[in-house]
Amino acid sequence: MVFSEIISSKRRELGMTQDQVAELLYVSRQALSNWEKGKNYPDLDTLVELSKIYDLSLDVLIKGDKKVMKKVQEDSQDLRKQKKLRVLDISLAAVIVILILVPVLLNFFGDRNILNGHLMSGLMSILIMYIMIASLWHYHLAYPGPISKQAPILIPKSFGIGLTINPQSPIGLAIWIILLVIIVIAFMPMIF
Repeated sequence: MVFSEIISSKRRELGMTQDQVAELLYVSRQALSNWEKGKNYPDLDTLVELSKIYDLSLDVLIKGDKKVMKKVQEDSQDLRKQKKLRVLDISLAAVIVILILVPVLLNFFGDRNILNGHLMSGLMSILIMYIMIASLWHYHLAYPGPISKQAPILIPKSFGIGLTINPQSPIGLAIWIILLVIIVIAFMPMIF
């Protein structure tokens, strides 16, 4: 039995209407109707709730239907990608806050002579390099795929407004690397 037949027959067996089940799942009746007709499928969270309402295991709900299994796999891949992006964004924010707080705290509680140009240049170079590397990783996670000659050099930013250099274009990746090398070379004399 396929997913659409299972949920339709189980709903009828429980004597529930589509409206009642849709209300319990916080979806529209039309969405539930489409699932029962096999037009589309619920996301992973809704599948779990559906299994609770119908008192069926997830195995029973999805195992026989390849389309549902594919949808579940795609959803789980999207969730993993979102978690990685969230960790990256949090780490980027943490690095920025730490690199801003260190000079401020040293200024208030420490020796002001520590805040010389070498320390500040070192902190700024670390910040800029981390931002560049993190954004490169961010684009790799957000837009997975191999480097392609057909990829455009400029793409929309993953957050914010505007365009950015596409690291999946060979020219774009070369520009990223050149910019990183220039930053390292520019900050080296100031740090040492």
